[in-house]
Amino acid sequence: MRQERRDLMMKQMSFWMIVAGSLLTMLINGCTPRPVTTHDQLMLPETGRESIAVMPFLTGKHASRIDEAINATLDCAVSQLCFNTQDVRSGADTTLTRYMQEALEQRLAERVIPLEKVYRASEGLTRDQTIDTPRSLATRLGEKLKADHVIVGTVWRYRERVGTARASSSPASAAFVVYVIRVTDGRLLWKTVYSRTQKPLSDDILHARTFFKQGARWLSVDELARYGVNEVVEKFPYKSDLSWSEKSFMVNVSFWTLNPDDLGFPVRFGAFY
Repeated sequence: MRQERRDLMMKQMSFWMIVAGSLLTMLINGCTPRPVTTHDQLMLPETGRESIAVMPFLTGKHASRIDEAINATLDCAVSQLCFNTQDVRSGADTTLTRYMQEALEQRLAERVIPLEKVYRASEGLTRDQTIDTPRSLATRLGEKLKADHVIVGTVWRYRERVGTARASSSPASAAFVVYVIRVTDGRLLWKTVYSRTQKPLSDDILHARTFFKQGARWLSVDELARYGVNEVVEKFPYKSDLSWSEKSFMVNVSFWTLNPDDLGFPVRFGAFY
């Protein structure tokens, strides 16, 4: 019995030494996560009456690098959007469109044009994928809907976890870019990219507390994507006071669950924010 207690104490001490060491290392190094940055354009005042439409998400991007994708995807022909079929689950575009619509409706209510109306208008557009770009489609769709702004999104990674909520050999991963287009002149008002894969706590231990808010488990790709969309909408240029925000925002996701059996005491940690 004494030996078992001694072993348990050693495990506990080792665990907390690792935690303390990781915290100290990150504090020394600045302890800031390495996020994907939101790229904000010049923000213009709004009247508070602008209507917003969420264009159905497209699948793919123009280039392999994220920064190139942000800069080029909006104005490349739809036929040039590419993606790895193994990286994008079927129906990812529809799922993200719905998540974005729901999140915006919660924030902006009647200013968001109903998705059913958007789909009908989108299906009625004549298209030439060798010529049409996400921007041109957005402006034409906005004109048809008489919307002031159109949300354009493209997804190029939507990979499901391998395993279960309790144990996963490969975590869920999602990547998409979101643009806000002004319909009158096609101007890009705001853009951001979200690219996240769940990671070990050791990569982001300072944000372990928020793990509990997510249910203390490995997320499915739908759950990861919904959190990503919510993060985007929280920092959207539309504020509840109907003013524009010029702030950039950063999103980082990491996730890890300790096995209590390995430690000998019930500890579960992780991070997601």
